Amino acid sequence: MVQKIELDIETIFEELHSIEMDDNTKELLQNGVPAYIKEPGMKNGYMVKLYPDGTKETVYIDNTFNETVVNL
Repeated sequence: MVQKIELDIETIFEELHSIEMDDNTKELLQNGVPAYIKEPGMKNGYMVKLYPDGTKETVYIDNTFNETVVNL
């Protein structure tokens, strides 16, 4: 048995654009501001800090928002 699935490519691209608009990472980096992202499986408090020059660090942010570099 073959199931036919119709995809509306235009709708898919609209949804992707919507998701991209919610994520301001690119905008921050283009404006010279570091951005923070959380990768799947990262423990609470740990984040990846992205810099506009393309470098990144893993940082730990404690409950008082102090940031400690864990590794480069």
